[in-house]
Amino acid sequence: MEGRTLKQIRDELQHLMLQQVESLKAQTFGGLTEEELREQDERLNRIRELSADFLSALKNQPPEE
Repeated sequence: MEGRTLKQIRDELQHLMLQQVESLKAQTFGGLTEEELREQDERLNRIRELSADFLSALKNQPPEE
């Protein structure tokens, strides 16, 4: 998690998810180049990593009272 806050992880995850949705729309309605498909795959891997980091950070948070 690299010492990042939950907000930082959440913000990056949200940004990547929005990019991924736009990429999937483009793929559906117009197709993607090989480079765009590679970027989409890399982005999906990063989303998976960030999701795991986010869940880990949530588990390590002290309970709210």
